[in-house]
Amino acid sequence: MSQIYENSEGFTYKYPENHPIVSLIYLLLLIVVSSLVFSLLAFLIGVVLYGPGLLGNLTSLMTGDTSTGLNFLKLFQTLSSIGTFVIPALLLKYIERNRTQYLNFSIPNPKRLMIIAVVIMLVSSPFLELTSLVNQQMQLPDFLSDMENWMKDKELEMKQLTEKLLFTSSISGLLFNLFMIALIPGIGEELIFRGCLQPIFHRWTNNIHVAIWISAILFSAIHIQFYGFIPRMLMGAVFGYMLYWGKSIWLPIIAHFINNAAAVIYTFVMLKQGKSFEEINNEGIPHWSFYIVSAFFLAFFIYRFWKLSKTQNIETNTIQNLS
Repeated sequence: MSQIYENSEGFTYKYPENHPIVSLIYLLLLIVVSSLVFSLLAFLIGVVLYGPGLLGNLTSLMTGDTSTGLNFLKLFQTLSSIGTFVIPALLLKYIERNRTQYLNFSIPNPKRLMIIAVVIMLVSSPFLELTSLVNQQMQLPDFLSDMENWMKDKELEMKQLTEKLLFTSSISGLLFNLFMIALIPGIGEELIFRGCLQPIFHRWTNNIHVAIWISAILFSAIHIQFYGFIPRMLMGAVFGYMLYWGKSIWLPIIAHFINNAAAVIYTFVMLKQGKSFEEINNEGIPHWSFYIVSAFFLAFFIYRFWKLSKTQNIETNTIQNLS
């Protein structure tokens, strides 16, 4: 009779769990290889669609300075996101399927958790905006001025790139932006950071809260937008607790999608009204009470999410024990 192994969450497997460092190395290798393959695929498709001359000026190509360059950039962004996030996570789940539980795709129970997850993202927007304003006021010491200048340059570069990707006046362009900026990152980044890295760090540290915050910090860091680091880190932590409490990867995926989709749709509507990106970015700061209300409702709905998921988990465990 073959031996059965049980992990810390009660799941049983045919083989013992890999050390988390081994799992992390597997994941990083999968990310590197898959990212390279899908980036190469993007270039091959680009050559087929736009001709060999596409590769003549890589700098212009990757900054979207021309119409062809922008179209290719969107293609590259989409495929590289799939290759960097979606595929490696699914492959790790398959490779370690007999050792570790990754990517719990079960439907959230109760389904109301999905609604609360959406509400949390909607009410959190003003509060996260406040943390972003605080983040932007931070200054490094004088001896780190070179680093600060580099961070500002990267921030501006990413801002300009995002504006190029977002700019569209057509419904078809809006739908593609929702696919490229909301759906693919919402799925892929959650599969990697919450679905794979968070359980790896949980096994490594034996502390779910440390695992959630490490994953959130890495999630924020990979965007290379340092003056939005704090709000993105906080958002990543919220996603992490949604998974931990709700026991379903769909919860952070839905929340992440809603957050990105809201930004895409809002920008589209503002552009249709004739506003420039500068006007959109420089809108007046709301009254301070607006942020307090946002923080209150954010805390309230996070509590409701926790309470509802805790009650359901107790009921589920009771039924399992009785059976």
